[in-house]
Amino acid sequence: MLRNIQSFFCKKNVIYRLKLLVVFVSIVAVGALLFLTILNLLTPDQQKWYSALSLAYFLPPAGKETVIPLGLSQGLPILPWCITLFFFDFLVCIGFLTNWWLLEFLIAHIPPFPFLGIKRQKPHFYKKKISLKLWYEKLHKKTKEIEAKKYGKLLPIALFIFMLVPFQGTGAMSTTIIGTWLGLRQKETLFIVSIGSFLSILLIVAIYLGIVEIWRV
Repeated sequence: MLRNIQSFFCKKNVIYRLKLLVVFVSIVAVGALLFLTILNLLTPDQQKWYSALSLAYFLPPAGKETVIPLGLSQGLPILPWCITLFFFDFLVCIGFLTNWWLLEFLIAHIPPFPFLGIKRQKPHFYKKKISLKLWYEKLHKKTKEIEAKKYGKLLPIALFIFMLVPFQGTGAMSTTIIGTWLGLRQKETLFIVSIGSFLSILLIVAIYLGIVEIWRV
């Protein structure tokens, strides 16, 4: 499934590829600027959780269903935290759509590595090992399952539901990759990720606040 990354450097349209790389660097810069801006608005204790959960969000299998309740339970303000996650999804989608080669380069060359996972019950960190290649292979299997169902013109709707439902492995990265493999247009994929991210964040926050309110009663 992984393409030969060396072809990236051998093609005649190197200038075009370099432009895409500049776009990717710009996306990372925008994300970093957003992160630092919100970070400076938080208290020291909030900054620790904001930084840890922001990093965890980019590493599978962590997702909104994990980091939103955990972040809110540790005192992160709702609006800044939700804005951060929405723009992370948006920027990740654009980054992968415009620089697919980078995704495959990372998958092919980064070995399994240790990471501190996060438990929602009595929030604490625990050691775990992450394999990007294994995660990528699982996505490929999921893509085959979706493709076998032959949704036809309903495929964008099916992928939107996949993005919307807050389960592990159904975030912006997974949706962008699966949408690309299934041949959706880039605009369609970006629209699905953007709307799906926005609505799923609202859904998780509403569920969390509802549970908190019931618990108080």
